[in-house]
Amino acid sequence: MFWLHKRKRTEKMVLVALFSALTWIGAYLRVDIIPPVPFTFQNLMVIMAGVLLGPRYAPLSQLVYLLLGLVGVPVFSQGGGLSYIFRPGFGFILGFVGAAAVVGALSFLIRKPTFLNCLGLTLTGMLVIYLIALPYLYLLNHLVLNEPVALGQIALGLTPFLLGDLIKALLIAGLIPPLWRRLSEL
Repeated sequence: MFWLHKRKRTEKMVLVALFSALTWIGAYLRVDIIPPVPFTFQNLMVIMAGVLLGPRYAPLSQLVYLLLGLVGVPVFSQGGGLSYIFRPGFGFILGFVGAAAVVGALSFLIRKPTFLNCLGLTLTGMLVIYLIALPYLYLLNHLVLNEPVALGQIALGLTPFLLGDLIKALLIAGLIPPLWRRLSEL
């Protein structure tokens, strides 16, 4: 993580823009493991941003992504625009900001990354996304769509996504240790 401290402010802003763009690209990289449930690579990019950019710049990268989408740039998996806040998936996008911040903060606690502590870090980030997305989806159904659905039903409906998120968590946990070592040499 200390590699980032050596960077100039301009380089840090370029990294923020890069991870905003990678999250955008991740929205359009879809794999249908269990049709019709699409798995995108957005949360993979969010967790990587948290690990590599830390608690200050990682959430900033996701805020840039969020704001680009809200002003109408089609960065989200189904487009963009202010009306996107009424889509069920918008809670996940809000969760990206929180997950990037939490993972960024926790990554400072890791001195020597191992597969297991990186897996814990990644799963924590995924959990933060769900902890923000589920209540948002619940409130959206109750207050906006006027279609009351129990929080348990919403959570049960998200279980197919857990398999894809577990696969992504394992992938990230395998990528972080060698990447971390390489970045510390820069």
